[in-house]
Parts: sequence; structure tokens; C-alpha cells
Amino acid sequence: MIFHSPEFLVFLIALLIPFYAFKKARIPLLVVANAIFYGASGFGLLLLFMAVTLVTFLTVHGMRRWRSLLWVGIAVNAGNLLFFKYTLMIMDTVERLAGRPLLLTDIAREWVTDGSGALILPIGISFYTFQLIAYMIDVRRGHIEPTRSLFKFWVFISVFPQLIAGPIMRGSELMPQVENLSSRSVRWPEIRYGLYLIFIGLIKKTVFADNIEKLVNPLFADIPSLSPEQAWIAACLFGFQIYFDFSAYSDMALGLGHLLGLQLVVNFRTPYLSGSPKEFWERWHISLSRWIRDYIYIGLGGNRQGYVRTQINLFAAMLISGLWHGAAWHFVAWGAVHGLILILHRWTLPLNKIDRVKKIRSSFPYRVLATAVFFPIVTWTWVFFRAETLSGAWDMTRLMADADPAALVAQPLFALIAGLYALHIVEWFIREKEGLADRIWHWVPAVFRGAVYAGLILLIFFNMKGETYEFIYFQF
Repeated sequence: MIFHSPEFLVFLIALLIPFYAFKKARIPLLVVANAIFYGASGFGLLLLFMAVTLVTFLTVHGMRRWRSLLWVGIAVNAGNLLFFKYTLMIMDTVERLAGRPLLLTDIAREWVTDGSGALILPIGISFYTFQLIAYMIDVRRGHIEPTRSLFKFWVFISVFPQLIAGPIMRGSELMPQVENLSSRSVRWPEIRYGLYLIFIGLIKKTVFADNIEKLVNPLFADIPSLSPEQAWIAACLFGFQIYFDFSAYSDMALGLGHLLGLQLVVNFRTPYLSGSPKEFWERWHISLSRWIRDYIYIGLGGNRQGYVRTQINLFAAMLISGLWHGAAWHFVAWGAVHGLILILHRWTLPLNKIDRVKKIRSSFPYRVLATAVFFPIVTWTWVFFRAETLSGAWDMTRLMADADPAALVAQPLFALIAGLYALHIVEWFIREKEGLADRIWHWVPAVFRGAVYAGLILLIFFNMKGETYEFIYFQF
């Protein structure tokens, strides 16, 4: 059930009417609604999700007596993810190393694929696995007290706005809100802001992401036929496609959270305005970035075990981030490339101890220059994410290295990319300066504002006709 479908609209209205009318029934309503939402993908997968949730719930309470139960809980959650997502990747890799087919691979394929050979991947499995593991570790570290209610714990892990593609919420952030949900009022300003975020998300998804996808797919389908300049165009367009697609889901998730009286964490802050790789990961998929930082990088020792070990920990964390995104070696390469870029960036940080360098780097002209330099770098990294194979990504990289800047600017789609980047800057202003943007907008005559709203609604409905595209991150 996707957010921009008629079925979801009916589901949401059927939930919200009793949700607002009967405050004391909110937890039972969400228990059932979350089960229906997830169960739409398959009853067996729903039972599996519930079983993993129950094991985790029992684990966090059992850890008070047997602290080593943490590793049992992590093994169950990680094993569930590994089985569904990585079994075929592991077996295929073993086959290639062995140089011959293995009977075990055929058995594994029967278990984790459907009749057409497609991977059976429970929706949201990567997100809820990380959220459950974080909850157990936070309880083990004493950062939070485990809830005594299994129903509230189910709502925490399965609440439908953020179930399929995040954001990855911490127990300290979401659990107190769930505990107090039956006693708080959801006021009109909160509902209105939620509807605004949903509206923004629908525009991003239906008007931008889905239409850009129609341009991207043919380009990546035949990489050898691309010119160097077309390779750059393809990479740039995909960068905006995945941003509009994923941030659209995140905006709608935040908006739906507001409708339910829940504050979810912001997952994107205009990442293509970043001037460094560190800043990029502070603005892109923020909930995953901080999860990798807190539970992988710091868990491995962070920067507490010497200079060399710090670089190794950083690189390992980014490798895991890449592997989390998909069971293929080109995703691992994507994580490795970002790890190397982060390491190279860290090597330059001691220069900030020089006052003159620090002053230059803090200036606005340097900020503009750094952003202009980093945007092509992060655009290039998307090649490893989008290409179907690692060899395809390397082929495209070699093409991009031969591009002529003048010929690139002359490409017909370059103007579109420039326009999308300009929209990215506008989005930064609207989001970061919300109060000012709101005052400026309300200076506009009401008749004109109404016409703009009507036009955008018609544009959304026009783009929703025909094929409905799923969100890219549903596959993760």
C-alpha cells in the first residue's frame, strides 16, 4: 500500500475518523491499522514481523537478568535480515570463488525467491531491523527504560508512516510519544502542517521523481552507447530522482506523523547544498547516518583508538552503509567510495588549525566554491548506486572522465538539471526560513494563492494517472 494510491487514502480516512473521535482507543486502533498496512504485503510476512518484534520485546526485558541476551536479540534480527536480503549474494559469491555451481545455492534460491525468480524481500525489513537493534542496544546501555506494553512496542516499531522507508526512530524519540498518545490532543495547526508536508511530498514524487525516472532509465539501460556528456547527465538526473523520491516519502511520513500526533525526525536537509562529504551525510538520510555513526562507527571504537584505527572504523562503517542499501557488490563499492572520500576529507581538517585557512573556509565565497566542487563528486558516486553491475559503474566512470565541460553545458537536458538545482535552493529557503517564507507567501493575494494551490493539485492528479511508481527505497 503506497502513500499516493486511492487505497491508502481510504485506509487513512477510515483510521483518522475514530482516531480523533476516541482518544483512549488510539493505541488499539494503531495496533490494528499497522497490522493491516503491513499485512497487505502478505500475511506470512506480517506473522514473521510480529514474531521478530515479540522476540525483541522479550529480549529487552530478559536482559535485566541475563545481559548476554542482547546478542541473542541481535542475532535474531540480523539473521532475519541476512536470510532474506543477502543469502543469494553470499551464495553467488561463493559459487564464483569456487568456480562451480553449488546445490545449496539452488536450495537457497527456492527459499528466498518467488516463482519468477524475484527476491522475496519483506517491505521495510532493513529499516525495522535497524530500529529494533537500536532499541535493544539503548536499553542495554541504560539510555531508555523498556516499555511494559507489547501493544505499545508494536506501535513503536510498526507505525505505518515510517514503517517501509524510515526514518529510523530511536526509542528515546518515539516511545514516549506512543506512551502519551492517548492523552494528548492533535490540534488543527499540527494537522494543517501535516497536510502541507504530505502535499509537498506528493509534488516531489508524482511531478518530479516519477517523470525524471522516465529520462533516467533509458540512459542507464545502455551505458556503452552513452557519450561522456550523456553519462554525466544520466548521473545528475538520477541524483535528483533519488532525492525527490526518497525525500518525498520522508516528507509524507513526517506529515502523516503530524496527523497522528507523532513527531518523526527530519531525514533530509537539502543535501546537494553540502560543501563536504561530512556535511552531506549530516543532510542526507540523516536517521541512517546517525545510526551508522552511533552503533557501527562508535561501536567499533570511533576515534578513540588512534589515527589509523579511526580511518579503518570510518571505512568499515561506510562499507556497511553501502551493503545495507542492497545485496550487490556495486552497493558495497558505493559505500567504499564514500568511505574513501570521508577519509580524504578528514586528512584536510588539521589545516583548520591555521587561522588564515580557517578564515577562508568560513567565508561565503569558499562555501559556494566548496559546494560547486562537491556536487559533481557526489553525483559521480551515484553511478555505483544506480548501475546494475559493478562493471557497468566502472564503464560509466571511465566515460565521465572524458567529458568536455563545454559540450556538457550544450546538452539539451543540462538546462533541466540547472532548473532542478535552482529548485533545491528554493526548497532550502522554504524549509530553513519557514517563518519568513510563510510571511512572504501570505503577502500574495488570496486569489492568486488559491489558483496556485488548484493548479498544483491538478498537476498532481494529472501525473498520478496511469502507472503508479513505487518509492526507490522500498527495495531496501
